Amino acid sequence: MRLKGKVAVWFYAIIFFVAAFEVPILIVSVWIEPNLFGALISLLVLVCVEILCLSVALRNYVVFQNETLLVVFGFIKKSIPYSEIIGLSVTKEPWSSLAASIDRIKIRTKSKGDIMISIVDKKRFCEEMQSRNPDAVISLPPNEV
Repeated sequence: MRLKGKVAVWFYAIIFFVAAFEVPILIVSVWIEPNLFGALISLLVLVCVEILCLSVALRNYVVFQNETLLVVFGFIKKSIPYSEIIGLSVTKEPWSSLAASIDRIKIRTKSKGDIMISIVDKKRFCEEMQSRNPDAVISLPPNEV
């Protein structure tokens, strides 16, 4: 079973504003005050950031496999055995995570550290996780699932 990751509006805004900021710099570097090095750096920054952000927006999901939960976030893939998962909880922590939204689920594990993800259908995610790991403590408020 595959569930789509949640991507917040602010994440799409980052994609837009990076382009809106870098394109004028690129134009100035090429036409107004010719600077080939500046143009190449601007183009490189624009392409790298856009590829990274677009990969996250397009490849953001979880897959319930036989023995593991596979988290796909852009170019990153993380596999978590169900037996390692000890609990799920809601968080809005802004720390770096495998989530493109601040509306997150924290997956607590025995030995691999906490992982934060953001899923569109949290209720379905929790139900599926409970069926695959009945020992996992799911502490999500009723209005969150």
